[in-house]
Amino acid sequence: DASKDSSIAILENTDGIKLIKHSENKGQLAAIITGLKEAKGDFISIIDSDDTINTEYANILINKLKTNNVSLVNCNCKKNKLLTTENTTFGGWYWSPMSCGMFKKEVLNCILEYKNTNNWKICPDKFLFNLAFLQGNSLLITDNLVNKREHEKNAGKRKGRFFVNIKNNLIIRKETLKIIQNKDLRKKIIQSYTYLINQLIEKFL
Repeated sequence: DASKDSSIAILENTDGIKLIKHSENKGQLAAIITGLKEAKGDFISIIDSDDTINTEYANILINKLKTNNVSLVNCNCKKNKLLTTENTTFGGWYWSPMSCGMFKKEVLNCILEYKNTNNWKICPDKFLFNLAFLQGNSLLITDNLVNKREHEKNAGKRKGRFFVNIKNNLIIRKETLKIIQNKDLRKKIIQSYTYLINQLIEKFL
């Protein structure tokens, strides 16, 4: 994504990697979509640049996707749990960061022609997780398979993060309604605006 550091030079000299470059910085979701259009496999993981994964990451998550009827598996959670639209409120922040998730590629095909990528120049993870979740539920597992580097620029450490989450939740709903066509799921998304109201009430009471 037109990185200004030494990433391109490193990748150009690393065997086994297909390097696809943007000539200008377009943001995370635009870069993800560019990669998805080139991807040939059945499963997709998007590893953030400040994270690493352990050697069992792919084996464990692929096995979970093959043996459970879900669209998304997310590791490094507090307890094993199957999330469905029946047992959870749409829009809750249920998942660990982007690197912890693996998708069935078919559930991401709906964003291949998505144009509003400027909404997600950073932190597109919850948008993609929600899209996958609505199309086929998700599985949270306790395995710690990702090492997240702690630094002062972590998104979760920024001031006013609560209000950023509320804003992102609103954007997620608006943009998801443009993509999801199923009437029952659309109804759940619309009803879930009360979730945001309750979050604000709890924050200030």
